[in-house]
Amino acid sequence: MGALSPGNALPALSLTDARGGAAAPPVGETLYGFFKTTCPTCELAWPFFDRIGRAAHGGKLTVVAVSQDEPSETDRFNRRLGVELPTIFDPAPCSASEALGLDTVPTFVRVGADGTVRGILVGFQKQKMQELGVEAAALAGKPVPEIFLPGEVVPLIKPG
Repeated sequence: MGALSPGNALPALSLTDARGGAAAPPVGETLYGFFKTTCPTCELAWPFFDRIGRAAHGGKLTVVAVSQDEPSETDRFNRRLGVELPTIFDPAPCSASEALGLDTVPTFVRVGADGTVRGILVGFQKQKMQELGVEAAALAGKPVPEIFLPGEVVPLIKPG
C-alpha cells in the first residue's frame, strides 16, 4: 500500500462508466471497493461487500465497486456471484488505483463527506467486513445486518 492513509484527502480519481465515458466519483460518505475479476480474494469478499451495499442502501453511505477489468468481464463476475453493486471502472493502466497507491486487491477505501480517507482495508478480514456492515446499516438507520450467514464457512483473514 502506497501513499493512501487515513486522514489524507482522497485524490481526484479518473474513473469511467461501463461505456467508457467519464464517471464522477460519488460525493459524500463513500465506501469504495477496488477489485479484479481474476482475484480469488475478491471472489471471496464480493458477496459480503454486496451485503454491505444492501445494508447501506437508502442511507448516508454510498457503496461502489471499482473494477480494474473490462465491463463485460466485470458483468460476468457480478452475475456469477449474484452481486448487484453499482460498479464504475478504473481501466488500464488503472490510473485511479495508481493515484491511491493501491498494489493489492481487494482494497476497500472509506471516505468521509469531507473527502478525507477514514479507513482502508486491504484483502479480506471477516471482522473488519462485519464492522463495515454495521457502520453502513447505522448510517442508513437500519438494524445490524447479517453480513455472514449461519452455515457459511468463511475464513477470518485472506490476503489479497
